[in-house]
Amino acid sequence: LMIAIGPDRFREMLDGFRIVDEHFRNAPADSNVPLLMGLLGVWYGSFLGAQSHAVLPYSHYLSKFTAYLQQLDMESNGKSVDRDGNPVQWQTGPVVWGTPGTNGQHAYYQLIHQGTKLIPADFIGFARPVAELSDELKAQHDLLMANFFA
Repeated sequence: LMIAIGPDRFREMLDGFRIVDEHFRNAPADSNVPLLMGLLGVWYGSFLGAQSHAVLPYSHYLSKFTAYLQQLDMESNGKSVDRDGNPVQWQTGPVVWGTPGTNGQHAYYQLIHQGTKLIPADFIGFARPVAELSDELKAQHDLLMANFFA
């Protein structure tokens, strides 16, 4: 990864990981974002019966984010036994899926918004572009965010 993004960006990434780790370790439960997201996942799967989780980033820079989460979440939780080899009695994890922003299939947005399936969805967007953009690209970003909020 360091070869692909360079040592400076790699260090920035590690710094970001450290910040999140410290937040997880030190933040009170009622404002601990990783804890709350984990508890929401358990709630949706074990108590509300959700079987999938949509991750829909509205940013080209996050175009591979959902694929990364698929690997992280589904491989980690794709087990049917506990550490001692005993069968688990609960749902171990959802199917994680999604595509960036408006590239997503209209059909699955229809299902999320108006269908009868419970599909927890994380819509990820940025109020401000993450990079300096020309006026034309800023206008495109604003249109993308208009779709995000629709």
